[in-house]
Amino acid sequence: METIKIWFAAFVLLLMVGTAAADPGIVMEVTPIDNEVLPGETATYEVSVYYFMDDPPTEHVNLSIDNPIWNYTFDPAEFDINSQQTKYSNLSIFVPIDAQPGTYSHTVNATATGQIGPFTIKEDAFTDVETSVIPEFTTIAIPAAAIFVLFFVLRRKRA
Repeated sequence: METIKIWFAAFVLLLMVGTAAADPGIVMEVTPIDNEVLPGETATYEVSVYYFMDDPPTEHVNLSIDNPIWNYTFDPAEFDINSQQTKYSNLSIFVPIDAQPGTYSHTVNATATGQIGPFTIKEDAFTDVETSVIPEFTTIAIPAAAIFVLFFVLRRKRA
């Protein structure tokens, strides 16, 4: 009976080892630069991709967004990366003028298409769309009062 338990445990262990995912050798990080924007503005992020595999020595990477809800650009959108190297790209997400206030999620992809690929890693980025800014009372009242005083002074000089 003890032998059967040992064989069963070994069998389960082999199944677990056989289903382990391969390490893609690429790490991505998306850092917000300006992710709190008003409708009609552009949210910006820095995307860093680090390739830590020694073999193959070079990999090709394409950047994209899953199911984009707004227009976006990467600068650059694709590049070759060497072992132990970090590459950077600027991500710009153009928020439409009619966007409703709220937090929007964007899934950024880095797809390796060289010798280890195709393999995609994903990282979520969030854009906070704020409500339109309403000017404070003083920013309207002071110029308006100055115009009325100027009008009063000019009118008095005529009389």
